[in-house]
Amino acid sequence: MNSGSEIERLLRQQKALADFGTFAFREGELQIVLTEAARICAQSLDVSFAKICRYRPKENDLLVVAGCGWRGVVGKVVSSADETSTQGRAFVTGEPVILENVGENNSYTLPPFYEEHSIASTADVLIQSKEGSWGVLEVDSTTVRKFDQHDIVFLTGFANIIAEAVVTSEKTLAMRDSIDQMTRLIGEKDLLLIERETREKDLRELQSELLHVSRLSAMGQMTAAIAHELNQPLTAIANYIGAAKLTLASAAQVQVIANARDMIDKAGQQAIRAGEIIKKLRDMVEKRASVRVGEGLEAIVRSATSMVLFGYADAQIAVTITVADALPKVLVDKVQIQQILFNLIRNGVEAMRDVERRELDITLGLGDPGFVDVTVRDSGIGMPAAVASRLFMPFVTTKGEGMGLGLMICRTLVEANGGRIWRLDEIAPGTAFRFRLPIADTPEDALPMVA
Repeated sequence: MNSGSEIERLLRQQKALADFGTFAFREGELQIVLTEAARICAQSLDVSFAKICRYRPKENDLLVVAGCGWRGVVGKVVSSADETSTQGRAFVTGEPVILENVGENNSYTLPPFYEEHSIASTADVLIQSKEGSWGVLEVDSTTVRKFDQHDIVFLTGFANIIAEAVVTSEKTLAMRDSIDQMTRLIGEKDLLLIERETREKDLRELQSELLHVSRLSAMGQMTAAIAHELNQPLTAIANYIGAAKLTLASAAQVQVIANARDMIDKAGQQAIRAGEIIKKLRDMVEKRASVRVGEGLEAIVRSATSMVLFGYADAQIAVTITVADALPKVLVDKVQIQQILFNLIRNGVEAMRDVERRELDITLGLGDPGFVDVTVRDSGIGMPAAVASRLFMPFVTTKGEGMGLGLMICRTLVEANGGRIWRLDEIAPGTAFRFRLPIADTPEDALPMVA
């Protein structure tokens, strides 16, 4: 080859190298870069074949990942990553490997597809970046050819560009993965916030409903007590009016007597009417129909606990809920049991307001045959003996702002559900209440109930 042709060849290779560098750093898909590298190398060196092998650490081999001119090779053929193959030797030593005449080869194990594609000469260079050795770039000729130093410099330049493209691609993929993960996490966060807002809204609504039930229950108890107390004076009024009528019957002035008797009659009628209204009101309050069904007690306990603690988020209360294995369902009115737990848990939380150690323990386990026991214990200030002896009576309270109806309501609702409630003695520090509920015989149990 004369010097003019040699210079032209070198200039052509340098231009191909520069054009490929521009293309490689503009193209975002690594596979496209590798395939184009193989094509340009083969074209620039005037050979029919080129391929790029990637090292796989786990398999310790070199897999053909891109190529030019090959049939059934890319993605399928591997070479050993050791000095028994030309690719392996270039990868292990880092030095270019040139096999000028494949037919005279006695040093390397060549795969069968070399013969199938009539390969006569081959040259391999290492693809290596600052991150480490990545793979091997190889060109193959179907005629015996000597790859000179200029060819190796050209291939090495291509290998360096490929190495940088690999690093850029891996960083891009890592960045994309990070962006995808960040996007997914943001989506999950948004979903969690929506779910949290929905859950908090449901808790607020249920808490409001339970408070409403509590007020209705307390109002019912008060109405019944008021009705009982008013019936006596109303009856007395009617009796006094009757006596006044008898007294007036003996008076002399006929017209005055008649007028007085008429007014007394009307007063008596109104007193009787008031008594009847109160009686109807008491009957209505005392006969609220309900239905008892088989319910899982743990879910009711956790729901009530969440509702109470939702209002005491800053109280730093350690809550422990212990549930016995294979706990059977209980035959109850779910809302009423929630009301019982709501009152007991709230009392316990408020009792711990001024103490340093705040622990709320709720235990569910089997009690007497046919019953499940629920124990609610707090580490609060405890209860004075004078109050403890009158716990379940109306208007007995240790709270300055309380009405003293909560425990009375709890006892009424527990008994309406076929159970009983009591305070545990010798609990220090704090207070503990236990109530028991009947076990549901079958999942289909459903009984009408008057509470």
